[in-house]
Amino acid sequence: MVTPAPFDAFLNGDDAGMTSEQKQGLALFIEKGCSSCHAGVNVGGQDFYQFGLMEKPSAEVLPEKDKGRFAVTNTADDSHVFRAAPLRNVALTAPYFHSGKVWDLKQAVAIMGTTQLGEQLKEEEVDLLVAFLNSLTGKVPEVVLPILPAETATTPRPASQILGK
Repeated sequence: MVTPAPFDAFLNGDDAGMTSEQKQGLALFIEKGCSSCHAGVNVGGQDFYQFGLMEKPSAEVLPEKDKGRFAVTNTADDSHVFRAAPLRNVALTAPYFHSGKVWDLKQAVAIMGTTQLGEQLKEEEVDLLVAFLNSLTGKVPEVVLPILPAETATTPRPASQILGK
């Protein structure tokens, strides 16, 4: 794992790796069925599912002409089918959904409740689920780029040659 997160520490046996709220959110994530689509090492990203399984999202979230995989396969069953997003570092990856129309993680979770689960999640449930999702945010490794020397009049230049002439 390039960005180990509190969730990973918890999975490795560190009970203090996640907060109480994050653990409650994990339990809710499993209980509500979110883990049916968002599973595996990346907590999603492996398969495609209907967006709007229980209730079609609003046009602000799912533009009318966006038919998902149907545009690729021309198969009616693929209408409004999209890849379940991997949830690793999801708190850092706004905007949400394939349309990029939702910028708030709490709002995205609430939308998933109505569209995929067919229920209006309580605010406390949304907060706990977001707490769990925050436990999937890991420490991003620092990338140090080299500082190249300044160009001078004596800096060698590439020899250019036009091929075919």
